[in-house]
Amino acid sequence: MKDELKLKRLCPNMVTMTALCFGVSSLNMAYWGQWQMALTFIILAGIFDFLDGKIARMVGVGSHFGEELDSLSDFVSFGVAPGFLMYQWTLDQEARINVLQSIAMRSDTVGILQNIGMRSDAVGISWVLVLFMAMCCAMRLARFNAMIGTETPPYWRPFFMGVPAPAGAGLAVWPLICSLATGGKIEFFRSPICVGTMLALSGLLMASKIPTICLKHLHLSEGTIANIRITLMLAIAGLVWMPWITLSLVGLTYVVCMPLGVIYFLKTRHTYLVAHPVRRKK
Repeated sequence: MKDELKLKRLCPNMVTMTALCFGVSSLNMAYWGQWQMALTFIILAGIFDFLDGKIARMVGVGSHFGEELDSLSDFVSFGVAPGFLMYQWTLDQEARINVLQSIAMRSDTVGILQNIGMRSDAVGISWVLVLFMAMCCAMRLARFNAMIGTETPPYWRPFFMGVPAPAGAGLAVWPLICSLATGGKIEFFRSPICVGTMLALSGLLMASKIPTICLKHLHLSEGTIANIRITLMLAIAGLVWMPWITLSLVGLTYVVCMPLGVIYFLKTRHTYLVAHPVRRKK
């Protein structure tokens, strides 16, 4: 019986470790320029991050250790790997080319270090945005952990506070997904302006307190649930047949629905406050 309980406790943590391995592997693939594999590993990390919580709740073995482990895995997979991937994909192309040319033409270390590709301006604002996203993700995860066990107003229950880390990572790599979906024909997706904007935006959204809808806590009608199931089946079929186009549309839909989520939150909060007015102490 004790061995069975230990095995149950081990299963969710192993799923979390698998997600972490995918996140670290994404860093390796990005370093070697394997963009599709790096992106695929981030997506797989997101899938396993979703599964570990489901498994822990299903077998009833949730723990503080598992929550901390999950946050560490999320930071690597969704706070570090996406930014590094996008930096390698587009933001430091000129720097890497200059470094390779310098190495090919010179054998002395001093000459390489003097090359523009190795100076601080070679990374500049591009690398700052990568660091900014990582810090924002760390703040979002730290706030999430600090709020565990604390009481929050009931109207917050169907919402996340800020964009979840996997969704933030998806927004960060969205230009790469769109580029793959269009066969690289639209150069704007690979421009520093587009990529830098998405990195900064994803970081801000993760660190913010903007309410975003959490579907598992929504009270939906049977008809709405049926429509969601049909939509999910279509999305799964699209992922199998044309994955990058489907993922680009999913990302666009998520961004479009964010303002609707904020409006729904304001309406829900207003309804709750009207029904439960706050009494001022005399």
